Amino acid sequence: MSAPTPCLGLCNAAWRRAEHHLATEGAPHDIPVTWGCPVHCLGCVDRARQQLEELPELLVAVALEPLHGQRGTPTATTNSAPTDTTPWPGQPARLLTDLVAGGLAEIAADVRRLRGLRDGEPREPGVREGVWITLTIRFLAAQADWLLQEHPLARESHDPARTGREFTPSGNPAAQIAYWHRCATRFTRRDKAPETKRFAPCKRCGGPWLAESRDLRLVDDEPYIECQDPDCRALLTHAEYARYVKTLALEHAAHGPLPDNADTDAPEKPAA
Repeated sequence: MSAPTPCLGLCNAAWRRAEHHLATEGAPHDIPVTWGCPVHCLGCVDRARQQLEELPELLVAVALEPLHGQRGTPTATTNSAPTDTTPWPGQPARLLTDLVAGGLAEIAADVRRLRGLRDGEPREPGVREGVWITLTIRFLAAQADWLLQEHPLARESHDPARTGREFTPSGNPAAQIAYWHRCATRFTRRDKAPETKRFAPCKRCGGPWLAESRDLRLVDDEPYIECQDPDCRALLTHAEYARYVKTLALEHAAHGPLPDNADTDAPEKPAA
């Protein structure tokens, strides 16, 4: 029986960053690791399945976006090169829908081929796009365990590979699903940052840059508190932050009040 390996998903993002600091700077940490079952943990499988199931409603919102205004100035190309082509109304929404639908079709075809299931056309004639997307997502949601544990690319890093100045997106099904979900969420303006909270100075560097992370999550989906200074990048759980602030309070009791930007309790968990 092979030894367990750390989950490749979002649950271990903080642990991987801390391990990198340990290897490069010798900075110790006590961030726990989440083990894969055997590749991704059950929480990451459930997250991928939930993201898939939310895509149909998100894509409907994407399609309605041209009727209610678009986010920013639409462009006709995906790069920054100047163009004389005037984008037609709804073009950004159409391009995003094509990106997601094409990716869904490719993964569904992979599953059928690799598992020896009945071949199906990417989209059968006469079937409306919304219906086809919903049916394809139901199929993939039912295959989520296999996709994240046994797909040939399931062990690939979620991070894009860098070749010179170019980035190649990860082929990991979990990373692709998360990318489509993130694109649709941002396009429909559902990625609003939580209310900014005030924190004590950083425990490591002393700077005023502690913030709740939008990317690093605990197993129970509670955010880490991280230093935004790129030269520090300290990480704290809410429990560690609460103990740190209490220590600060004791230290300053005989010398004066806490810094103006310090909360005496751990910040509340942001609303989902």
